[in-house]
Amino acid sequence: MTELELRDLRKTYRARGRPGVDAVRGLDLALRSGELLGLLGPSGCGKSTTLRMIAGLEPVTGGDILVGGASVVERPAQRRNIGVAFENYALYPPLSVAENLAFGLKARGRKARGDVDRKVKEIAERVGLTDLLDARPAGLSSGQKQRVSLARALIREPDVLLLDEPLSHLDAAQRDTTRRELKRIQKDLGHTTILVTHDQEEALSLADRIAVMKDGVIQQLGTPYEIYDSPANVFVADFVGEPAITLLPGIADRDGHARLSGSVRIALPVPVDPGREVVVGIRPEDVRLTAEDGLPARVVAHEPLLESGIATLALDGVERHLVVLTDPDVRLAHDERVRVAADRRHTHVFDAETGEALR
Repeated sequence: MTELELRDLRKTYRARGRPGVDAVRGLDLALRSGELLGLLGPSGCGKSTTLRMIAGLEPVTGGDILVGGASVVERPAQRRNIGVAFENYALYPPLSVAENLAFGLKARGRKARGDVDRKVKEIAERVGLTDLLDARPAGLSSGQKQRVSLARALIREPDVLLLDEPLSHLDAAQRDTTRRELKRIQKDLGHTTILVTHDQEEALSLADRIAVMKDGVIQQLGTPYEIYDSPANVFVADFVGEPAITLLPGIADRDGHARLSGSVRIALPVPVDPGREVVVGIRPEDVRLTAEDGLPARVVAHEPLLESGIATLALDGVERHLVVLTDPDVRLAHDERVRVAADRRHTHVFDAETGEALR
């Protein structure tokens, strides 16, 4: 069942005497019941504007928003039954955690006090806040504040849950822990959820599907594996992946290779018309150092990390450097000569003019 649907959703900001700015340009999305969709993209791509339109916090310029098959675009925010966990937590400092959780229920006047207290205890147990119900926000860690913000959105039993950069203020350890908790809670409760984030790791680990956005337009919609393994264009390939994919311009030749320089050629995964200008994409984990025949390269830098290493290599006559993941026990010296081989099955090729993937 489709729980949330966006139809040709648009938002244009206008200022007197200036041309309008199209923040969201004709978005079409449909979320199944219980699905978690990640809206992923850089700052200014329109993802937070989309979230605010769904929540009713931003008027739409055009299009429609349907929840459970019914349009909500004309309903005010308080009548949409949509829960939002904000990036900045938005907690009330004078109130305890329990009072913050109960505030929305009491304001709507839909439950008796005993029912409110019961709901507060239930959601606190679900989210791991039972021991903090009497605490004030000022005494909480960032991770605890985020859990309170999430619990406040969940307590209203929303039809749709919206998460706006929920982990952006957490340090690395808190982010990992909270991310696992968030995934468990979302799956346990089964809320249809949109996660807005610029963090690719967050989207890849949490989302059932990801919509990658740029300039108000969805560049690709798919599962995390589809987004990572089969990027639709250069932007998606470059935005998703850490370390980032290496993008190398070249020209297709007659025997299934792209010539990157006078002496460097890369095998292409699909047939390409000879003479066509292309961009070859190679992810760092899909290149290996080899003692056998391979492309000659010079070590520019090597970072020996605990789980793996990251080598930056210069290919003969190629302006852009190639990034390679190495085994943790490998040590490479500056200017050392090595050979590398790329996995043809996982090499990506894009049209140099349009940036679109060639498949």
